[in-house]
Amino acid sequence: MPRVDEWITTAGRLLAEPYPETMTQRADGFAEPGLHVAYLMVSRDFWDGDGREAMEPTLEEYEAVCDRLVAAPAERWGEPERIDLSEVLAGSLRGEEQPPLTGYLCGVAGGPAPLWRRDDRHVSVVVAWADKELPMIVTLAVGQN
Repeated sequence: MPRVDEWITTAGRLLAEPYPETMTQRADGFAEPGLHVAYLMVSRDFWDGDGREAMEPTLEEYEAVCDRLVAAPAERWGEPERIDLSEVLAGSLRGEEQPPLTGYLCGVAGGPAPLWRRDDRHVSVVVAWADKELPMIVTLAVGQN
């Protein structure tokens, strides 16, 4: 389980790193133009035969970790904004261009997502789960405003 101080350190590193010109895989995630993504926790893969009883404990654990991580930087950064990813996705479907961060978040999470503005970048942490057979990932993402 990621410790809060490790999360803050990772966020600080990603806030300071320049964005790459092309997609780059890293040991802890990936980076692309306008976006850094770090995987803080990664579950096992799930299979078609796995029922809710196999997935729910992991989802509950990961959501609790995410909630703890969202609460952590409030003293330093203030309370996060909450963006509704369903509204962002709807805008995207209407042809509205999305920044790399919100575009990524819409592809892996749903509902409200925390968002901190840090100078010319945004920071978010969500439980990413792109498909029921894929692993759940507590994801830290830093992207251009």
